[in-house]
Amino acid sequence: SIHKAAEKIFVTPQAVSKMIRKLEEELGRNLFTRSPQGLNPTVYAHKLYSTANVIISECSRIRSEFTEDTLSAVTTLHIATTYGVPKYLTLQFVTDFYDAFPDVHLDLVEYPEYPIYDMLQSGRVDFAFLPQPIDLINYEADFCFSHDFRAIVHKDHPLANHAIIRYPDLNGYPIILKGRDFSLYPHNITRFVKGGLNPEILLEISDDSLIVEAARQKRGVGISATFLAEEYADSQVRIIPFEDETFVRHVFLVHRRGQKMSRAQENFRSFTTGWIEKNKK
Repeated sequence: SIHKAAEKIFVTPQAVSKMIRKLEEELGRNLFTRSPQGLNPTVYAHKLYSTANVIISECSRIRSEFTEDTLSAVTTLHIATTYGVPKYLTLQFVTDFYDAFPDVHLDLVEYPEYPIYDMLQSGRVDFAFLPQPIDLINYEADFCFSHDFRAIVHKDHPLANHAIIRYPDLNGYPIILKGRDFSLYPHNITRFVKGGLNPEILLEISDDSLIVEAARQKRGVGISATFLAEEYADSQVRIIPFEDETFVRHVFLVHRRGQKMSRAQENFRSFTTGWIEKNKK
């Protein structure tokens, strides 16, 4: 909705429309398809969203380096995470950390996975939450949690009444899933092919809410982490487990090998592993 977007950023709808047209002209791509119901983002809009988030987050990080906080007793830790981790940890994780360490500020930002390694290597972030595989030659990793994946289909989909999904069941159906910015993508494609699925990828996207929404609109079969699928699902969709019990993602807290840690960094590391063990789902 142009109108709702304009309200959110306190400008006129005409200004929002002008911004979108200017972006589309500059990029040479349509960012939205128009319909009587409003605007629907294209694959180019989703790609721009992911890339722009990285740029905006980096600008925010640079600004934070020059705020008054850096001259006070408050220490800022920069934490990069792959998408979905803050949702899994919940706000309670941050609240409990601040209760324990009020003199430490967390700059916790989601990024695509591949840029995170560059940020770790260059020292732009102190820690990162990343899934396997982890380069254990250059990085140290503490295990945090695991989660499995589910298929999401509309309640009227032919697969909706299946108790479990086998990979060959998905042949002939378009698939919506996390894309090439995620390290698990090539491993999952290999997993599918070995399991007897010739995947027909409709859309690669980082936003799990849109994966569920695509299934709700009968666009295809969504594949998402269980905890995220359950977060965004409603009565119009079915969430079905896979027969393959190894279809899981293991997430680690990662830092540079040999990194000399400050007291704030040591506190964050020990707090995180302890908190997750105590509150694991």
